[in-house]
Amino acid sequence: MQHRTRAVLGATAAVALAASALAAPAAASNRPGDATIYDIASSSADFTYLTAALEATGLDEALDGGGQFTVFAPTDAAFEKAADELAAAGVGDGTVPTLLAFLVQNDLADDVLLYHVTDGRRTAKSVVNRNSDKSIETLLGASLTSTPSATLVDASAATSDAKITATDISASNGVVHVIDNVLVPLP
Repeated sequence: MQHRTRAVLGATAAVALAASALAAPAAASNRPGDATIYDIASSSADFTYLTAALEATGLDEALDGGGQFTVFAPTDAAFEKAADELAAAGVGDGTVPTLLAFLVQNDLADDVLLYHVTDGRRTAKSVVNRNSDKSIETLLGASLTSTPSATLVDASAATSDAKITATDISASNGVVHVIDNVLVPLP
């Protein structure tokens, strides 16, 4: 699974780098920051579970390098909420370490994480349409829906949808939007 994930991210990064070379200069509010997406996650006390999941799957390397990505980053509280909701649906015991172990052992961790990443640098204006729902294609290949109220609707009936709580955290290799629940690509 890690090989497939790295191949997908590698190909996506190559396309993104080629496209960015042809693109017009970015607007001042959308200029890249100094830290990578992985640097932002790993240096924040709010993203310890996300960082652990990225490291367990090898995606930390992909989000610490080239290419341009948009990441919907669940906080630690979001992972705790998802673990509780999934336990109520019969998956796991309600703890995040058990949830992460379950995802890794069942080759689902890559899929869940790729469901939180889109190709390209997408600010809040391009993620949330103020007038109607918007479909967002993820690197997993599955889509999720963004509503005008800045809620991301995933495929799971077992977990709540995720609200975007902070936007446009600029990284050298993309943009981070903070969300309050883990997106689950499985019904």
